Amino acid sequence: MKLKSTLSDRGAGFLYTAPLMDVVMLLLIFFLFGSNFVLKSGVAVDLPSSSSSLPTASQAHIITIVGGETEQVFFNESQVDMVNLGEILTENRKHSDQIILLGDEAVSYGTVMQVSQLALQSGYDLSFATREETP
Repeated sequence: MKLKSTLSDRGAGFLYTAPLMDVVMLLLIFFLFGSNFVLKSGVAVDLPSSSSSLPTASQAHIITIVGGETEQVFFNESQVDMVNLGEILTENRKHSDQIILLGDEAVSYGTVMQVSQLALQSGYDLSFATREETP
């Protein structure tokens, strides 16, 4: 007995669109949201080395201190004065209560402590960023 199919023959070049759209949407979501998990400052600094690791901090504010003849302080990639930093920290506390401090090796210890004191007085959790120690 010969059985015959009643379904129409689909061509070999036909792509099933539902699985293809699922894959495209998953890739799109992966690449769009995957880039938001990387925390980087837009200002280049030479970090000191350390064997400890930085705890995870999503949505943390980043304070960058750049060394040189005149030390510059950046809050989330915007240059700020030390006079206004305490006020800016108080205003931005509602967005996140974590700060990652990136201090260049050339920055004086006093400046790093002054910035960290302002952050702690404003009620932030403070983490110091370092680079991995090379053996």
